[in-house]
Amino acid sequence: MATSKKTTGSTTKAKATKPKTTKATEKKTDTKETPAKSAVKETLTPEEKARKAKLKETLALLKADPEWPAFLEARKESLLELRDQLLPNMQDITRDHLRSGASNVSSSSGQHIGDAGSEAEVRDLTLRLLGKDREQLFEIDAALERIRMGYYGICEISLEPIPKKRLEVRPFCRLTVKCQEEFEKKYGSYASYLAKKSDDVGYSGLQNDMENVFALDESEE
Repeated sequence: MATSKKTTGSTTKAKATKPKTTKATEKKTDTKETPAKSAVKETLTPEEKARKAKLKETLALLKADPEWPAFLEARKESLLELRDQLLPNMQDITRDHLRSGASNVSSSSGQHIGDAGSEAEVRDLTLRLLGKDREQLFEIDAALERIRMGYYGICEISLEPIPKKRLEVRPFCRLTVKCQEEFEKKYGSYASYLAKKSDDVGYSGLQNDMENVFALDESEE
């Protein structure tokens, strides 16, 4: 009977030491992971570090502005109103375009050459208008996403705050006037700036949906 008690006591003691070994192993694992995390931080280039610091500074400026929350809410309302106005207009243009296309197919056999040319011009104009509306809708949605992410009102090139007056006139703008002028001078007035890197201010998953889009860091070919 005494031997049985002794055996039980030693078994309990062995079980109690197991968690200690596990904790020691976990501490060693944590120590090994720390250098890996610091190595990731060191991969940032000096330019990326400078931009990160500038972004932090601009965010602090906006946060310190007591009028900014109310201004931001007003811009959000403006963007939603613009979106509500734009969608029905796009639907009407698309519907009219489809209807005119169907009627043209049914009467094309007896159509005069001059009439055909005129209708082609109308279709071309309709598609161009639809393309502009589509681009504006994209910019509105992107601006709403910037509000959600907390980056609204920050120039995507200079990372400077965009003046409130500019945002009131064009609530979905991405750049300050100076950066916009410099960008258009370099790439043309029809080019639109979009961030290409996922960690850049203003980036969204719809970047590749737009044509004739350039990023400032793209190499000229």
